[in-house]
This record gives sequence, C-alpha cells and structure tokens, in this order.
Amino acid sequence: MKKRTTYLFIFLIFLGIILSSCKIKVEEEDLLDKPGVNVTNKQVTLIIPKTSSDTSYINVYRRDKQNDKVVNIGILFHPEALENDGKNYCYIDPLVKVNHSYEYRVRYRTNGDYYYSAWSDSIKIKAGDSAYADNTNLSYQANGVKLIFERTDFSLSFYGTGSIAAPSITDFSTNYTPMLIVESDSATQALELTSIATDTKIFLRSFLPKKFLDKKITIKGIVAQKTNWVDDTKPLQDRDVVSVIWTEPTTLEVVGAGSDKKILVPSQSGSDGFDYSRQAE
Repeated sequence: MKKRTTYLFIFLIFLGIILSSCKIKVEEEDLLDKPGVNVTNKQVTLIIPKTSSDTSYINVYRRDKQNDKVVNIGILFHPEALENDGKNYCYIDPLVKVNHSYEYRVRYRTNGDYYYSAWSDSIKIKAGDSAYADNTNLSYQANGVKLIFERTDFSLSFYGTGSIAAPSITDFSTNYTPMLIVESDSATQALELTSIATDTKIFLRSFLPKKFLDKKITIKGIVAQKTNWVDDTKPLQDRDVVSVIWTEPTTLEVVGAGSDKKILVPSQSGSDGFDYSRQAE
C-alpha cells in the first residue's frame, strides 16, 4: 500500500510538471513575434514586425538586465509616421547606457485590444558604442520635492526645500517636455505639464481628461517626453506624431492622498494624453 502511494505521488508530480509545461507553452504561443534589435549610431534600433494594418499605435517596453527593471519608453504611431518595407517598423531608443544589457517587447493597440510580443534577444551596449555613461542621469532627479494634494480646490503643487534636476540628455532643453503620469483602474496616461518648478500648482478638475474624473486615481510620478513629428515646420495643431520617447519615471510622494495613495477629483475635463500603461506582460 505504501509502495502504491509512493508511485501515485511520483506520478502526480510528473503530471503537474507536464501540465505546467503545457501552460507555459500555450502562453508563449499567444505572444506575437519578438522585435529585432541592433546598435547603430549610439542608439538601439528596434525592428518591429507589422501584424495588422488596423494597428493604431505600438507601446515599446525596455527591460534593463542589470536591475531587471521594466519601463515604458515610448509610443510608435502607425502607419503615417513610419517608413517601412510593408512588413516592419523602426523605433529608436537613444537613452541607453554603456555596459548595460537590454531586452525589448512591444504592445500593439489593434481594433481596441492589446497584443504583446515576446521579449527580444538581449543586446549589450559596449564602450565602443558611445552611449551614455553608466552614471549619467537620464531621468528627473527629485531632490526633496513632494506633491501636495489640496482637497479644497483639487490641486497638486510641487513643494519642497530642494529642486527637480533635469536629465543629462544631449538635446533635453530643446526637445523634452515634463509629463505627469496619472493612473486609474482602467487607464494610465502621461499628461503635459507647463512647469515642474517648486510652487507650481496644477488644478486637476480642468487638467485631467474625463476618464480620470469621479474615480480614484494614483499619481505615478513624472517623465520627460520627446515628441517626434512627421513635419515640424507645420503649426503645432496641424502636425502628425511619428513617435514619443519617454525617460524612466521619477516617483514623487503625494502628501494628502491618504493611506491608499489615491485621490478623487470631481468632474470637469482637460485634454487627452498618450497611453502610458506600465503593464509589460
């Protein structure tokens, strides 16, 4: 009887391993083809397979193998903004560091649904690639700065004895804009800020898009955003966006948000922002 029990136990373990392997295989089969990656001209170039002519945009995620950190680094718009061979699209990641290894995956927004690719092969940035040095700040550095949420006028204010230092990016001063990352249960967006200087006040009822009003939201932090246009000689309102590049996010403590770190703002609406989902899998 004891021997039968042992055999049964071994069989159940073996069966569990088989079922687990099948599950992993099924999940992997649901993923789309991985993007290709290579290093050219001090930056990483992604070659992203075209999956559908109905894709409206593609989010790009990067995983730094040095710290296993995954960030949403940008958006690629399809098809107007892309020079392609009918099968692939190109996205440039200029914010990489020497001696770091990276992997990439993309998320397609097609007919109202999201579809993820597999992770790319790992690529290492070598000293000869002339990328940013490892100790370079490629995101905002918040030194003693917090956000204060005031319920009386539903505002956020940058407050602190320190300041927010800009990223040390070559073209930062002429090409990047500060953005606030706002998240609800159903959406996350990066919304443009006019300033992040200390004492800057944001009146949320007129600032936030409708989808973030009358529900609990979380302020995830700030990023710097570079927007690439099809033709930047046109008036701003007439331009078509090619792609968006985001720095890594910088979190800020929100004083007055309560123990759950969430706030609720009543109706009035601002303008829509870009889809900044942090979910990479």
